Amino acid sequence: MKSPDILREVSENLKRASDMLTKVKILDPKKKEKAIKLLNEASENFLKLSGEVEKDNVEMAEFLRKRSVEIKNNTSDRVIQRIGEKKYLKDIERMNLYSKTAFYDFKPTMLKKLKKAYRMFIYGMALYFVLAGLSTRPELAITALILAIPAILSMLSLQRRGYTGLMLAYAVAPIPIIQSAMLVRMFYSVVTNPEAIKKAAELLGKSESFVVAYSYIVIILSIVDFVLLTYGIYALTKHRHAFL
Repeated sequence: MKSPDILREVSENLKRASDMLTKVKILDPKKKEKAIKLLNEASENFLKLSGEVEKDNVEMAEFLRKRSVEIKNNTSDRVIQRIGEKKYLKDIERMNLYSKTAFYDFKPTMLKKLKKAYRMFIYGMALYFVLAGLSTRPELAITALILAIPAILSMLSLQRRGYTGLMLAYAVAPIPIIQSAMLVRMFYSVVTNPEAIKKAAELLGKSESFVVAYSYIVIILSIVDFVLLTYGIYALTKHRHAFL
């Protein structure tokens, strides 16, 4: 495979840039210290990755080498002054981010774990919309309609490993998680109260056995939904470095 050698070169280029940056005087000391830290971290990440490559992604490796050479060549007072401090520091931050996301481009096993987390979140959100329809409370259905668009946008962005999708997932997941717990409590209070079962049966025009069975189905689905979404968000957070 060619990728490991290229990634080691990327690591060396960034380490060289870090050493060169110590001699740069144009940057603020705190900004320079942060940039050096980011370069060293990226260099270590790429060196580690070079020994763990599972997929020979030469195209991506060459892209990373090109960016590392660019950063190395830009690391001087004269060039930083010409291209601008903001662009130079932004390139370093971006390269540091690449050093973390690259693991998912060269290691299919990590990408497989990420897809599992994505599917858990997708299944959890899909089940939430089902539960909103099964619930007897109209406000839950209204909330589901409000969350529908951001949830769909989140799913589409997550599939492309977009950072926006992760942020949207964080935004939409808490409400379904809370409402799943609420549904468990609400329907459990029905099945444990004979009077509530009788009243619900009369209101719906169904038998009491139907009300009990319906309530247990909602309870089970709500517990499953709670687990799926909670684990999905946890797993996505664990693999947050995969998103750009």
